[in-house]
Amino acid sequence: MRFISDIDHWGIKDYWATPVEFLATDAGDCEDYVIAKYFTLKALGVAESKLYLTYVKAVKLNQAHMVLTYFENPKSIPLVLDNLNSKIFPATQRKDLLPVYSFNGDGLWLAKERGKGQSVSSGTSKLTQWNNLLKKLETSQP
Repeated sequence: MRFISDIDHWGIKDYWATPVEFLATDAGDCEDYVIAKYFTLKALGVAESKLYLTYVKAVKLNQAHMVLTYFENPKSIPLVLDNLNSKIFPATQRKDLLPVYSFNGDGLWLAKERGKGQSVSSGTSKLTQWNNLLKKLETSQP
C-alpha cells in the first residue's frame, strides 16, 4: 500500500476510504490505513472497546495525523499502530506524537497522555467523516 494524499487520490481535501476502497486502489492516507486496521482487527474478534482511532499531532511533520491505538485494558498504556512507523510501540515511547482526541463506535474522548481521556457528551455525532464512512459501509453490505 502506498501513501497518497486525498487531494491526489480522490481529488478532494479529505476523504475517508472504506477498507475495500483502500485495498482496491492500493493507496490511501493515514486515516485510510487506520480505518482498514480498525475494521480488520474488529473482524478478527478484537473488542471495539480496545481500539481507538486517535488524532494526534505529528510533531516532526507539524501536521495532524491519525493512528490506531490499542488498549489491553482501560488503564493500560496504549500501543500505537501507525503508517509512519512500521513498528508497534507503547504511546509513552512515541514522543513524536501528541494525542488530541480518540474515538470509536462507542464514543469520542479528549486525549490525554495515558488512558482514553475525558468522554465528550455529544459522542461521535459531529465527526462528519466518521459518520459518512459508517453510512458507506452500511450501504455496501450485501
